[in-house]
Amino acid sequence: MVKLPTPPWARRREFCPNCVERVADERSFVCARCGYQLRMPRVSVVGLGAIAAGVASFLMSAFGGWAIPWPAMPFGLAIPFLENPTPEDLQNLSAWLGAVLLLAGIALAYAGAYSMRRRSDKVTRRRERLA
Repeated sequence: MVKLPTPPWARRREFCPNCVERVADERSFVCARCGYQLRMPRVSVVGLGAIAAGVASFLMSAFGGWAIPWPAMPFGLAIPFLENPTPEDLQNLSAWLGAVLLLAGIALAYAGAYSMRRRSDKVTRRRERLA
């Protein structure tokens, strides 16, 4: 079986693109010499995915009834404490879900960016102290 080459975003960086210094640890997030961001943390990737899902949910709440009509509840099933949901109820649920996903995605992406900024600043401060 043929082994395909790894895509460019998944390859290990051997050199920092900013200072062209050899990267000592392949799992490091920032360059040890200049503080350049080498990788994106998983928290940020999850946050970006949640933002994309939130936007898709908002689009479904806005155009879902037109593009894909909301189905009626089959067999007259009733949700406890609620009656059969109407298409407007499903539209409101989709809008609220989109808002929650967007807020959670923004918070997760910010947490990843903040952690990267702290690591980069630590390297920069250490370099200035040594100079």
